[in-house]
Amino acid sequence: MKIFYYFLEYPTPMYQWQRSNLIDELERAGHEVVTFNPALCESAAEAGEKALALLREGGYNLFMSCDDQSVLLPDTMTRVRELGIPSLMIAWDNLELPYKQRRIAPLFDAVWLTSHETRYLFERWGCRNIHFATYAANPFTYRPAPYTDTLRSVGFIGSPYGSRTNKLNDLVHAGIDTDVYSNALADSSVNNSVRGGHKKFNPLDVAVKASRYLRFPIGRRVLASTILNKFHHDAPLDRQAPAFHAHPSVPFDEMTALYSAHALSLNITELRDTYVLANPIPKIHLRTFEIPMCGGLQLTSRNDEIASYFDDRKEIVLYDSREEMADLCRYYLSPARDSEVRAMKDAARRRAESCHTWMHRLNPIFASLGLPS
Repeated sequence: MKIFYYFLEYPTPMYQWQRSNLIDELERAGHEVVTFNPALCESAAEAGEKALALLREGGYNLFMSCDDQSVLLPDTMTRVRELGIPSLMIAWDNLELPYKQRRIAPLFDAVWLTSHETRYLFERWGCRNIHFATYAANPFTYRPAPYTDTLRSVGFIGSPYGSRTNKLNDLVHAGIDTDVYSNALADSSVNNSVRGGHKKFNPLDVAVKASRYLRFPIGRRVLASTILNKFHHDAPLDRQAPAFHAHPSVPFDEMTALYSAHALSLNITELRDTYVLANPIPKIHLRTFEIPMCGGLQLTSRNDEIASYFDDRKEIVLYDSREEMADLCRYYLSPARDSEVRAMKDAARRRAESCHTWMHRLNPIFASLGLPS
């Protein structure tokens, strides 16, 4: 199958992950993926014209895009439909930002939502053939590293923004050795709470977020948590805590090796600042599947969705409270648990490989469009 992927792309990890994940796995499955980058055009209108000219040349079985309506114009999408090419919209951020694709979503033949909570909005907008499927991981990209000496600490790879700092503080204040790999820890341009300062109340920032979030219930909860966490006593990251260990960001191959090596790898699933709410909003991320695909043992808070993907205490470590999080860390970081941890890591890789690849997500969507897997 030949796929035309209308894909705004810049040379940063925020965009490039799709090449090593989604696109690579599609190509390994025998599909041809032709990417079209609207960032190379002067305007969205020009990008639309160039994309349509290429599509008219024929030979494409699927038009696919994850872009919002400022990048892929509704007029362009209407004209794609007129060509009769089946189309798939991917809504990576539909939990937090559903409205950014409101005007184009109904123009697609299939819509892939990665969170089920805002499905009702897409139904209200007239979308048909809606699929819920979470993220995944490419088993060819993420591989377990050869077993080496276990790193007896909790590892977290990524920027500690939002209420991630609160979660990390909970760990280090409980005396759990925690290694954080992020250049943001030394970057003066990032949120000051990451570097140990108090979060500042920025009215403009709040106003921008208000315009984005006030239109739907989950958005209003995200906005409330953002304001609340500005004044939360544990929001600033405690980099002076003896159990906190800061490291620079790591290249991709070292990241996969660290997931394999750490006894526990932290996955923070609370959306934005919602960790400070009585009932946080869970958000599944790429990390949810990258860690087990690397043969890592994932530590994360319990929610119904993630518990449906992996078996607790066999393939993942789930906790229900701060106290249980600390107790489980002490248990699994003990040298006496090495064989148990290794068995769980192996089981996590097997589950990820057998259930959580990109083709597991895409093949049912392809079938709904009458396309080959």
